Amino acid sequence: MRYLALQIPGGNSINTNVVPTGGPDTLSNIIGAGLDLAVVVAIFVCLLMLILGGFEWIFSQGDKQKLNQARQRLAMSIIGLVVVLAAILIVNVINAYFFGANTVNFLRSQ
Repeated sequence: MRYLALQIPGGNSINTNVVPTGGPDTLSNIIGAGLDLAVVVAIFVCLLMLILGGFEWIFSQGDKQKLNQARQRLAMSIIGLVVVLAAILIVNVINAYFFGANTVNFLRSQ
């Protein structure tokens, strides 16, 4: 078995008999990280649209059409933010109920 090991300078060796691990655990971690990133991007976009709607409201200068557009942008950004936060809550409740996870998976630190 000694002849199948890789030699590293300094006298250490690497055992080549170790089976690599991965598969479902790795895939679930990749999907989880992708979903976490998507949620962060969605929250960022909602907040950016909220700020943009506020600027449109300020710079509407009394124009009814511009003011109406600013109100619609503000309303849609708040609705989008509520939908994103509700989705996080629903996913975590389902995860805790069906899979017994006691931790919140969103923005988990590993």
